[in-house]
Amino acid sequence: MMKILWFLPLFILLTGCYREPWHHSSIRNGNPNYDLAKLTYPASTPNCGIELEITRYGKEVHGYINVQQYTLPHHDANPHETTLTIETNQASHTFVITLLAGDQRARLTDTCLDYLLQTLELKPSVTLTSGHFIETLDSSNFRRHYDALLREPNRLFPEKLVTFELY
Repeated sequence: MMKILWFLPLFILLTGCYREPWHHSSIRNGNPNYDLAKLTYPASTPNCGIELEITRYGKEVHGYINVQQYTLPHHDANPHETTLTIETNQASHTFVITLLAGDQRARLTDTCLDYLLQTLELKPSVTLTSGHFIETLDSSNFRRHYDALLREPNRLFPEKLVTFELY
């Protein structure tokens, strides 16, 4: 009986330490044109994982993929583009996206971002692949975090106040 009582607090501690992979942060300003919010899904491994980043600047939403080591592969002969394949258990779509300086970051096209957002809302998991980089995203609770990203900040703040939120 004593062994069970000793394992019970350990079990509660370990099961209560689960953190969602989605991370939301925002910077609110008195001027809505300068509000910034970011939703990220970190890479599972530093050498072959892909980090997904969705940002909101004012009313505009942009998507990026980032790798921490090495560089994203070039698409055919164009050194300024790479491919991103978005897969579920039922479908696979490949998009050509623009590489940014350093070739460790790429911006998703509007078509690619729209397809990714729709897939994250409808499917339980989504796999992103670019060259040898691969990441499987758990899309549970995505909608809640995405709504927080799009949420308009409360305009009752004083004009010069800047606030920060971390989830």
